[in-house]
Amino acid sequence: MTHSRAPATRKLGAEEPNFDVVHDRSQFGSAKWANQWDEFSPRVEGDGLISLWTADMDFRAPEPVIARLREAVDHGIYGYTKRDPHHYEIIKSWFKRRHGWNVDIETLLPAPAIMPSVAAILRTFTQAGDGVIVQAPVYSPYFQVVRENSRKLLINRLRLTNGAYELDLEDFERQAANGARAFLLCNPHNPAGKAWTREELKSLDTICEHYGILVISDDIHCDIRLSDRPHIVFSSLDEAAAAKSFICTAPTKTFNLAGVPAATVSVADRKRREELFQVMQASFMLNAHYFGRLALEVAYSSGDQWLDSLTPYIRENVNLVSIIAGSNLPGITPMRPDASYLVWLDARELDVKVEGIHRFFVDRAGVNLYDGRVYGPGGEGFIRLNVGCPRSILKEALGRMARALASL
Repeated sequence: MTHSRAPATRKLGAEEPNFDVVHDRSQFGSAKWANQWDEFSPRVEGDGLISLWTADMDFRAPEPVIARLREAVDHGIYGYTKRDPHHYEIIKSWFKRRHGWNVDIETLLPAPAIMPSVAAILRTFTQAGDGVIVQAPVYSPYFQVVRENSRKLLINRLRLTNGAYELDLEDFERQAANGARAFLLCNPHNPAGKAWTREELKSLDTICEHYGILVISDDIHCDIRLSDRPHIVFSSLDEAAAAKSFICTAPTKTFNLAGVPAATVSVADRKRREELFQVMQASFMLNAHYFGRLALEVAYSSGDQWLDSLTPYIRENVNLVSIIAGSNLPGITPMRPDASYLVWLDARELDVKVEGIHRFFVDRAGVNLYDGRVYGPGGEGFIRLNVGCPRSILKEALGRMARALASL
């Protein structure tokens, strides 16, 4: 079975993406470059900050997507919209050719984005007080979606062994026996970019099957493949795994479309699919976003060439981080990701020395990274670096960081 697509033959010319171009994003309200999620969140202050924290890229989307959205803008009528009759066939085709996942179209439900979908799944199939397992350190909204929906947060700490994360299955089973009703899986893992193997997923599945635990899998970072490890969709393990799982996908990280969101949830179990559909419908989550559904359809139909150009660029950015860290960033050890454009940096000794490595780089280097403490237990002393940017920006940021450390 083919799990990744060979690079397409590229046509040189206007459509060839140039990821070295620096774009000014300030005029369009970029949360990343404003160093602030929204008007309610605290702002990271500083003149001339280089923003390499939140997970969007500083690259233009594929030209076919831009062209289609431009047509939609020029049309000038932004009324209620419906999904293309081939909408789900487009999604099925993408995952089959990129990851070898032959998902049944009938299992697919539309969704506005992944985290609203996770919240809807928890509200539909768990009760207040039910336990939900998350594997820390992990994407911080997982903690929020569990706690703010009145579920009990059960943290299964990942083991850090020789610079890489491993499952702690003994602890996972303890959490499973502690009132767990659902497990929120980050596949591949954010912030470390680890692609879970089939054997690892099977081990988790065995425990979930024994304790009757539902699996909600967030696969949003699955497309940018940086190693030989394939992406294994949890529901593809076997029929029993499929029956208990909810696979949440979106093109937004892959093609830098977070501002025009659209997502999909695959629910193999018919009864659960119908129940979730009713809850999503009652929450008015099913109406198509005028631009989001177009972006999804065009990206998944025509985005292969762009992604096949992006992937080696991201891989070289990751390599650059490793090279510079090895020579000029003493006390910082990067964890090489299998997937995504995020690099998890181990700076635990430095964190103690400077009394907070995140604040140190903001104040002394003018570089804003993501503080590892946000990712829960085990994230202390780590920082997350987004390398989804032009190489010149990354080089400048790493140079600033090196000079700041040299001054210690």
